[in-house]
Amino acid sequence: MNRALTLALALVALAAGALMALWHHKPPQVAALWLPESRPLALFELTDDRGRAFNNVSLQGQWTLLFMGYTSCPDVCPGTLARLASAYPQLARSLPLQVVLLSVDPRRDSTERLHQYVTYFNSEFRAVTGTHDQLYALSRSLGLVYAMAESDGADGYSVDHSADIALINPRGELEALFRPQGGVGELRLVSMRHIIDDLPKIAAFSG
Repeated sequence: MNRALTLALALVALAAGALMALWHHKPPQVAALWLPESRPLALFELTDDRGRAFNNVSLQGQWTLLFMGYTSCPDVCPGTLARLASAYPQLARSLPLQVVLLSVDPRRDSTERLHQYVTYFNSEFRAVTGTHDQLYALSRSLGLVYAMAESDGADGYSVDHSADIALINPRGELEALFRPQGGVGELRLVSMRHIIDDLPKIAAFSG
């Protein structure tokens, strides 16, 4: 076998190996909005429902499912927490995981109120809040939004907010977003089946 043919065969083998490596490292299909590259979050300093500091370091070392809301929320927040409470035991068996409610109503949501609210659904869940300047900066990093809205309630306002659940990886970076499901006129909540199916795949691929 001449040198030219040997070289050609070697190049073919090298190309085939590269293609196989790419195929094996192809991301799995998921329902979540999985970012092409994880996104670092803005630096933040919040307080949790036990009065402890909660910052970027608090997100490291485990996966985090984080969603924004508030304790006076009439539908999306209790519905989401109830679903997460149901799915959490199965998810936490295979992965280090924390669930965090990001309260965007610091005026009403005191430490005590947040603790009573979130632990009603699961004693391991956490709730955090801070000033609006801190909350806006973090929400932008997460790709989530909220706004204060006038209402006829006793306090004269409610809070409109995203219903997505953000998935944060053990490096403290935004990895994916689970989007709410539902049609016009329906309460739009994130599917727990999507989280149960997708989170192990994303974790295994991301390492």
